[in-house]
Amino acid sequence: MAYNLLIERFLPVIRADLTQDRIAPWQIAETENPVVALAAPRPDFNGVLIQFLIGLLQTAYAPKNAPLWFKRFEQPPAPEELQQAFEHYRHAFDLNGDGPRFMQDLDPLAEQKPIPVTALLIDTAGSETHFVKNLPDQGFSPALAAMALFALQTNAPSGGVGHRTSIRGGGPLTTLVVSSPVESRKPIPLWQTLWLNVLVESEFHSRNNRDEDIFPWLAPTRTSEKSSKTPVTAPDDVHPLQMFWGMPRRIRLDFENVGSGECGLSGEPCELLVKQYRTRNYGINYGGAWEHSLNPHNRETSEIIPMHPRGSIHYRHWLGLVQEPKKKKGEKQRVPARTVQRFWREHLPDEGFQFRLWAFGYDMDNMKPRCWYEGTMPLFHLDDPAQRERFEATVENLIRAAGEFLGNLRSCLKDAWFDPEDPRRNNADMGFLDAAFWPDTENGFYNLLNALHAEPGNETVRKQAFLDWHRLLHRYTQDTFHRYANTGQITEQNPKRIARAYRNLKRFNHKKEIKTLLDMPLKQPKTI
Repeated sequence: MAYNLLIERFLPVIRADLTQDRIAPWQIAETENPVVALAAPRPDFNGVLIQFLIGLLQTAYAPKNAPLWFKRFEQPPAPEELQQAFEHYRHAFDLNGDGPRFMQDLDPLAEQKPIPVTALLIDTAGSETHFVKNLPDQGFSPALAAMALFALQTNAPSGGVGHRTSIRGGGPLTTLVVSSPVESRKPIPLWQTLWLNVLVESEFHSRNNRDEDIFPWLAPTRTSEKSSKTPVTAPDDVHPLQMFWGMPRRIRLDFENVGSGECGLSGEPCELLVKQYRTRNYGINYGGAWEHSLNPHNRETSEIIPMHPRGSIHYRHWLGLVQEPKKKKGEKQRVPARTVQRFWREHLPDEGFQFRLWAFGYDMDNMKPRCWYEGTMPLFHLDDPAQRERFEATVENLIRAAGEFLGNLRSCLKDAWFDPEDPRRNNADMGFLDAAFWPDTENGFYNLLNALHAEPGNETVRKQAFLDWHRLLHRYTQDTFHRYANTGQITEQNPKRIARAYRNLKRFNHKKEIKTLLDMPLKQPKTI
């Protein structure tokens, strides 16, 4: 019997009354005790499930124009209406069976040696695990196998010769616009979060309108061997909606040799456990100017390069994720995701709501996951274009000034620890400073943004924000310097060297670059 992801109640969710439930995709629009969050057993599964639902809405239920988008934002459709819209694509979402299978190669790959299903998890490598232990011999329920499969295809890192990365490269950074109530503790329905990240239908116009151009598993795989006629799959070769349904890996779940018992991920009893799968290299090799609507990008001339997580997500990522910074010499042009750009273009109904940016993804070192990161940032809406431009310029200067202070701290601590000719200086790991600096100063940063947003045209508030920021960062870098300057071995400590480095820190914190960014006088006025 076919296990179909548009029919089965496979989505683990939390409802408004905080009870857990499992629903079919069309139930996300229910208004009585609505769904408010996903509740998968892993954060990366929650990340891909919300992309699954956004992609499904964008594919099967995209609004034809902005007025219709606003109407559905305020009033979700009847669940039966969604069910009818999804029905058109039901044939593309069978997880098993003799026909096309969701996110799986049309070829059974019967000649390939089976692999434990646990190897689908990005935090494992075959039988060797990075984050998770004792999984290789366990099986997954069909629901969890589908999540693991979709997570791998969506985030696929490099995996050896011919094992292709995802449509956005290995471990892409996904950003979503989300909302929360300003005063009430009542949770926002999941529908609103999903719909905030769905664009109008015309954003995905294409001359390739066959279902197999959207869902690649409905046709033989566009393999990418050197001898292949399709070594690279560009946006013009298929439908742009394939960005939600990319299938870089050739995989077939084995539904012939199954087991029963507890699911290895959820711990729930299951009559059918998927134990293994088969795979083959040289799947779809995505290339060209793919611009995923949920991904911020770097632009280099005609190239569009998706951004990826590099460490924890804090306000240091504001430029490029929330707003487009002014391009500086030697820098790549960073561009927020299209859904974030739409947020700034359109005046969304914001009475009683606080909009935020939710960013998440794997920090990958080629095929090795270093960490799963996620974080949120507030979004400040201003209707007046001139006020918005001034607000963004001020925010950009605050962030760039913070980077200057951090650079001063790094350099001066090295001066305190090492003589200039000491070879250890160049190889000193200062990552611990970065890891602490951004979260430690984040509250102060957002307090200033709240003040600036409350009075966007007030020059006095702007000047005070710059002075407060300089004072906060100057104090922070001095305190941190004193905390670490004397941590070396007593025999290697040099009080004279440390004192000189501290004097330099205070001087560098008042250098021209910082004063210019923070609109401070370059010369101190003479006192009478």
